Amino acid sequence: MSNYIYALDTTNKRPLPINVDSNGNLQVDIVSGGGGGGDATASNQTASKAVLDNILTKNGEIETTADAILAKNTEIETTADAILAKNGEIETTANSILAKNTEIETTADAILAKNTEVKTSVDAVNTSLNDVASATKQQTLITANHADLVAISGTLSKMNPDYVQSTLVNNALITSGGDTSEIDMGDHRHLTLFGTTNANYGNWILIRKSGTGGTKIPDGTKMISSSEAISGSGVYSFSITIENVGTRYLALRNSSGTSQTATIYQVLHR
Repeated sequence: MSNYIYALDTTNKRPLPINVDSNGNLQVDIVSGGGGGGDATASNQTASKAVLDNILTKNGEIETTADAILAKNTEIETTADAILAKNGEIETTANSILAKNTEIETTADAILAKNTEVKTSVDAVNTSLNDVASATKQQTLITANHADLVAISGTLSKMNPDYVQSTLVNNALITSGGDTSEIDMGDHRHLTLFGTTNANYGNWILIRKSGTGGTKIPDGTKMISSSEAISGSGVYSFSITIENVGTRYLALRNSSGTSQTATIYQVLHR
């Protein structure tokens, strides 16, 4: 018994069996159609074919564009790979530079620390040199001042020696009541007189003068008497020191009753 599969004939409103070939493939009449405008010769099929052709053409264009985009993407990918590789190189170089900069910074810090040590040492040396220079300068000044003071002292000694000795009378005859030559004390304060005479106990008295060649005033408190005989010579010695004389111009007077032959020395003291 045969069984059929039916489909609806919408035109005649009846069911019809579906036709298949010996292999069971569905057989459809697309040429004559069913009057619905869906057959192959219908204008809508032609239009559909034109649309499909356009779509196919457009698909070809799209495929070409896609191929171009793909090629460009490949180029971009290649370039990106190259950039990535270059970035890797740059990163490696940057890391090397960073490491080198770290080394340089470490070295710079060490140099700075060393410079600080050097500066501290130099400052200490400069301080020492300044101290030495100052001490040397002071010593030089002291030495120079000492030399100057010695020179000045020598000059002053020559100009104004501490004492001045000279001969007042040299083996001269001084009559009784006669005076020696004038004694000028200058800026000296003290006076020493010593000498010899031929008179035993020959007396001398100090004469103060109002000025050079001025009035003579005997000073009875300042008397000298010879008493020390020089053995076997008949000569007698005498000596006196008068402190703070107080008068610039003086003389020595023979206050004995007889003349005396005398040699007298004067020493002026400061």
